[in-house]
Formats: sequence, structure tokens, C-alpha cells
Amino acid sequence: MLALGSITNFFDLPGFAELALAMKTLPDAIQLRARIIRHLEEANSECSIGDRQSLLTFVVAGGGFAGVETVAALNDFVREALRFYPNLSDRMLRVLLVHPGAVILPELGENLGHYAQKVLAQKGVEIRLNTRATSMTEKEVCLNDGPPIPSGTLIWTAGTLPNPLLSSLPCQKESGRVLVNDSLQIPGWPEVWAVGDCAFVADAGQPGKLHPPTAQHAIREGRVVAQNIALALAGQPPKPFSFKTIGLLASIGRRTGVARIFGFNFSGFFAWWLWRTIYLSKLPGFDKKVRVAFDWTLDLIFRKDVCAVHDLPSRAHFHRRENGQRTVAANGNAQATASSDTSPGKLIRSKKESVREYLVPASGLDQRAS
Repeated sequence: MLALGSITNFFDLPGFAELALAMKTLPDAIQLRARIIRHLEEANSECSIGDRQSLLTFVVAGGGFAGVETVAALNDFVREALRFYPNLSDRMLRVLLVHPGAVILPELGENLGHYAQKVLAQKGVEIRLNTRATSMTEKEVCLNDGPPIPSGTLIWTAGTLPNPLLSSLPCQKESGRVLVNDSLQIPGWPEVWAVGDCAFVADAGQPGKLHPPTAQHAIREGRVVAQNIALALAGQPPKPFSFKTIGLLASIGRRTGVARIFGFNFSGFFAWWLWRTIYLSKLPGFDKKVRVAFDWTLDLIFRKDVCAVHDLPSRAHFHRRENGQRTVAANGNAQATASSDTSPGKLIRSKKESVREYLVPASGLDQRAS
């Protein structure tokens, strides 16, 4: 079974592949969180006054689900973190969402899209519609409709590309994705199936249309393929894949969301509650559901913990000394930690007040950041 997914597509825009951040995986989110905190630390320092505007400006490109949820979470996080930085204020921050269309979240329709724009604007997010990011440097993000934005952080959510490994396969493809029949088999290869972002799946119920590469479709495609493999082993004919989108949901900030389920629109706290409840139900294992539900309940009562998690081998950006590492702590200060042992199995943690940085081995995360 082929389930190679997709990769981020930067469309060969200058500087993007080298400098922009993607938002597809957990390591992507960890990297973004670490960069935000590092920029806050640098901007809080007296020696970085001239670079504050670039350090405190964050640009998200793409007004789909990934971009809107990213900019909403980023905006909430960075504004809550300001209380730890006495030299910074809310008016110094600038969070932008750049979208090439006329309304964000076009999959949900204009009404919910305009509602999401209104809520994000009230929370301090600047929305630039009918605008594209064209290039970037270490200090600027260039747009197609105005002067460059002084920012060193661009999060790119405006395009994906089928996994390049598919190009080497000797099978028929459409738009770079593997063409499959109604039972998700690859024509000419009866013992090979494909699902998810790498599969070109026609919608039998709507001629001329495709099943979108979303999680709810991919999960059900995987189930059908598993059943068809069992049927093939038993010498029985495969069953066709058929599924209609149940609904679409998005979080647009703390305790606020938008949703369209069975054609009905929901917004505000109820939509956010639906969003969290549905995702909670999808988690594997009862114990994990309980842990996450408990963590989310505490989140309703207490403020978020401001911390960063880093991989030891990728910490080239950290300030180093000949005889020690320094991990950034609260309010622009630093606390020295032993660095003679930097093996992957060694976990070093520096803590001061409420702002923490966890340094973890490359094999995985040994501490949870919430």
C-alpha cells in the first residue's frame, strides 16, 4: 500500500526553501515555537532594539485551514508570552496572514470566512487579502502588492506537492499523484493500492470531481484498503470506496472556532468545542484520550506554559561558550548549564521562573511541552 503523503511546495520562490518554515509535522510546530521564543528573547534584549520590528513580526502565508489555525495559535501564544518580557509591549507585535483569495477559509463559505476574518482582526491579526508572498530574505518578506514586510519569520502553508518518490514509479499518474480505480487499486498492479495525498481518487458519486486529500478521507481510504487486502487474500472481489465529507472545522483562536457540518454553519465557542471533541475522539487509546482531555481541561483554568523544545543536534543557533552551553531563560536572562556531555542520550534542562527550554535527545521528546 502506498501512503507516502505530500511535501511542502514552495513553488521555487526565492528564499522560501532556505528560510521559510513549513507547518506539516510535529517537528515543524516545535521549530516554530522555539523560534518565537528566541525572537522574543532577542527583542527583549537592549542590544536588539534596532532589530525589534523584524524579530516581532510574524507572517503566515495561506488562508486555508492550516494557515488560519497556525496564525490563530501563533497570535494567542506570542501575546500571552509577553508578560515574561518587561521590555516588550503588545503594540510592538505584528502578526500577518497573507491570502491570495478574497476570503479566508474558502472551503467553509463566505459567511464563516468573513466571521473568521472579523474574529482574527479583533485579536490583533492583520489580514492581507488578494496578496501573495513573492520572496524573502533573512530580514524581509516581499509581497506582490506593496513594500516588503520587515520580518524574519514566514510560515508557509500555501501549497503541497505529492511525494517526489512517486515520480519513479512505473504507473499512471495525474497531477503527480498515483491514479487508482474505485477500489483504490493501481491499474495494471492489482496487488498494489494507494491512499491519502499520494492517490488520485475520483469521486464516483460526483463525476468529474475528486475526493479531497483530507484526513477524514484518508482514514476511510485506509480502512477500505485493509478490507480489500483481506478480500484479495480470500479470493473475493474488492469493495469500492465511497465517502462524502461529513464536515469541516477550524480553530480561530482561544475558545473560538468555525464549523460546517452536514451543511449547517456553527461559530464561536460551540464550534470550538465541536472541533476539540471530534479530534479527541480520533485519538488512539482510552488512556491517551483521558490524558489529553485532562490537559485541555487545565488549559481552561490556567494560562499556557511558555517553553521551547529543541533537538540537540540542530541547536546551532544557540549561543555557545567554550566551556558551557547557555540556555535562554525568562526576561532575557540566561542560566549556564553543563555542556561537557552533549550525547543524544543526555537530557539537559534549564529552568528559571515560568519560561523553560527543554533540550531533548534526537531519538524523541522526553518532556512534554504544553
